[in-house]
Amino acid sequence: MEDATGLTLRDARGAAGTADEDRGLVDRAKAGDVQAFEALVRRYQRWVFTLALRMVGDRGDAEDIAQEVFLKAYRGLQGFRRESRFSTWLYAIAGHHCLNRLAGREYRTRRAERSAGAAAALPSAADRVADASPGPDALLERHELRRVIQTGLGQLAEHQRIVIILRDIQGMSYEDIAATLGVSLGTVRSRLHRARMELRARLGPHLDDRSAP
Repeated sequence: MEDATGLTLRDARGAAGTADEDRGLVDRAKAGDVQAFEALVRRYQRWVFTLALRMVGDRGDAEDIAQEVFLKAYRGLQGFRRESRFSTWLYAIAGHHCLNRLAGREYRTRRAERSAGAAAALPSAADRVADASPGPDALLERHELRRVIQTGLGQLAEHQRIVIILRDIQGMSYEDIAATLGVSLGTVRSRLHRARMELRARLGPHLDDRSAP
């Protein structure tokens, strides 16, 4: 499974398996090695950007959020302890930062103004980074499906949206999602089930249209 940015589930799971390398880089970064922290940024920047993009639906906002997340991580690095993996700690920062951004009054007002005039026509930010190799018809169909999916995600409650993104797009385990969001496994499963049901209901008519003769 590959997301619109080119991030595969294998990428996400591979990143989760580099805990030993992360610890070495974190230790060096804490000691003042800027290049070590830059290596951590390179390792996780696509993951953080993809989460932000899927949460807010706008590439420019997602880029800003990703920069803010890594700045916050850099400033808080001395307080990071090894009770959890660096990736889990970073994911928690990213997840909560996205939720805080969406909850902000200024962001909500700006998003409402932006969508008021072009809600139906506004393409998903993911469309802009799609692979242009397929033929025109296939590419148009892919763009339309991604736009519909992104619109459906945007209509979910934020706490449901982030769970379905972390699980079904980012490929995280239930345990890691629970640790990232600071909730129980039962809460993760419950929110994920509801998010999938609601998203399926929203996408149903569009998928039916695609399968119609």
